[in-house]
Amino acid sequence: MCKAWDDHKKLGIQEGMKQGIQQGMKQGMQQGRLFEIYLSVQEGDYSAKRGAEKAEMTLDEFEKAMSKAGYKIPELV
Repeated sequence: MCKAWDDHKKLGIQEGMKQGIQQGMKQGMQQGRLFEIYLSVQEGDYSAKRGAEKAEMTLDEFEKAMSKAGYKIPELV
């Protein structure tokens, strides 16, 4: 292969890796934010309704996602 093609290929691979890392970091931060919201609801810092608002989900979606992630919604007394 010619050097120009090799250089182009390497540049493409590097750009793809850079985009993948950025996307992974963004997803990780979003997931971390959700886990913090789940924990705050579980510990009673705020209601499931408020948690759903902060997570930009419906209450039903939020409760399902929270449960799937291993968190528990506190019982109302």
